[in-house]
Amino acid sequence: MTIVFKIITSLSNGIKTTRSCSNTLSIPSFLCLDKLIKNFYLRIFHTLLMNFYKKISIVLACCLLLSGLILAQDKKAGPFDNGEPIGLVFANFHTGISEGNNPTAIEVRRVYLGYKFKMSKYYSAKIQLDIGSPDDVSEYSLLRRFAYFKNAYLQYQRGKIRVRFGIIPLKQFKLQEKIWGHRYIYKTVVDEHGLGSSADLGASLTYQATSFLELDLTFMNGEGYSKPQTDYSYKTGLGFTLKPWKGLIFRLYSDMIRKNDVQVLFVGFVGYEIKDKLYFGIEYDTKLNNRFEDNHDINVFSTFLSYNFNEQFQVFGRYDIVGSNIIDNDETPWNLSNDGSTIITGIQYKPISKIKLSLNYQDWVPYAENLDGESYIYFNVEYKVW
Repeated sequence: MTIVFKIITSLSNGIKTTRSCSNTLSIPSFLCLDKLIKNFYLRIFHTLLMNFYKKISIVLACCLLLSGLILAQDKKAGPFDNGEPIGLVFANFHTGISEGNNPTAIEVRRVYLGYKFKMSKYYSAKIQLDIGSPDDVSEYSLLRRFAYFKNAYLQYQRGKIRVRFGIIPLKQFKLQEKIWGHRYIYKTVVDEHGLGSSADLGASLTYQATSFLELDLTFMNGEGYSKPQTDYSYKTGLGFTLKPWKGLIFRLYSDMIRKNDVQVLFVGFVGYEIKDKLYFGIEYDTKLNNRFEDNHDINVFSTFLSYNFNEQFQVFGRYDIVGSNIIDNDETPWNLSNDGSTIITGIQYKPISKIKLSLNYQDWVPYAENLDGESYIYFNVEYKVW
């Protein structure tokens, strides 16, 4: 508009210069009259154009003001500005390679859907659904899908203290799961063999005592996140996480619950990681009076190692042992049918940060002589939808 205004101004100046033509003897008078008429119409046009310019300037100014208000409205906090959606899927294809009848299947074993929301500087919340198969052994169990609240808790964190209440994640093997890094392939040894639940209804308190020592105390119902409270018994857990220097982690944890007998779990874990390069863990756990049966104990051992060639390719291996004790006057362990060892080895490929693909071998060797071993080739997939 400024350019148009300059053009019109220069034009009007040019018009003004024609006024002297009538005094010029070299130009016939009728030409001067003609120019005067043209000047008259040009002046009218100039006046109308200037009025139009003023009006359009006002309209443009209003439009700019309105667009600024719209942009300012868009900058207000949206539904995801203070939170983060959760969408995680575990799927696989596997086939048996042992002698005899080998099962083969395509499965979606787990789907996690939820949302994390930061309410204020100190308060936040998380709700997460766990959609998967029920924990039974019927032939139709893998065909059904149940949805549970895996997490539904309110969190308060300030300084060195963090408090959670609701359906909370439990720390007895969360650290191991993080360093293992292949939950979509195989659970941690405590989770796989039912020595503890990954979440429960209750409350937890975490205190960062020093830069290298963290303490955690948990009070829970002891039934797990997929079962309601059915009695007046509660489980109490106490843990210590020690990080003496970068990359090295020690974790000690124990919980206890009393019903007709006292059931106790001890967890000991040592981990070492070189970020984005190497991950190592070794763990030994004992569960005393399993299912509140006196002298029915379970011992498990697990070790794993992962090595990254680069950001996309990784090789990994793991070895687990699970065993039970021999009760007085018995000749074999009380849980012999579930005692044995597991070997897992494979390669992982990450085409992008939200996708993990793995081709791996899984082998189960039972200690009972009357049971056959199981060997599988798995192709596992993990992907995040957010």
